[in-house]
Amino acid sequence: MLFDHAAKLEQADNLDTLWNDLLAVLPIAGLDHAIYISVTNDFKDPFVRTSIDGLYDERPAQDDPFLNHCCASYDIYPAGAAYLHRHPYISAEERAFIQSAGRRGLNAGLAIPMRLKGSERFGGFIVGNGQSMLDFERLVMPRAQELRLFFMIVHRRIEELVAPDLAQPDPDKRPGLVGRELPPVFDTLTPRETEVIL
Repeated sequence: MLFDHAAKLEQADNLDTLWNDLLAVLPIAGLDHAIYISVTNDFKDPFVRTSIDGLYDERPAQDDPFLNHCCASYDIYPAGAAYLHRHPYISAEERAFIQSAGRRGLNAGLAIPMRLKGSERFGGFIVGNGQSMLDFERLVMPRAQELRLFFMIVHRRIEELVAPDLAQPDPDKRPGLVGRELPPVFDTLTPRETEVIL
């Protein structure tokens, strides 16, 4: 499981170290790319990290289709150019943006929305690779819940580093992770793993 890597990542003391260590872990999960984006409730003050150079050169980050279409729930969504046929509501401009990401190596992916309890920001991760939809569903999709858990932990650490007021001096009072319901992978965690996450 990726939990051991998450425990190390959550000790990172700066964003660059955290992001670079995260990118180094992605291949273990069969992933090539990660996009992290969060905004305030009114879609302002975007914070972005991405492994895809130039992705937001022509489209403002706060207009990312992920924020507009995926973040109304905590469900994991199939994402990327390989899945455009499943999302007919996507506008032509959004479609072009997603296809651009596909040409840059994120053809199939997962959109993983998340938010910390009490945070005024929302967003999450889009992660993926250049695989076809069939290969992605065979090799990566079975790990979707494990990946959500892993990225929830990373999200919390990013938000703590971006907004230090979220980080409490007492580690037992860290902000909780939010989800409508905990993913099934939580049922397999040891008590210590659950304690670290919650």
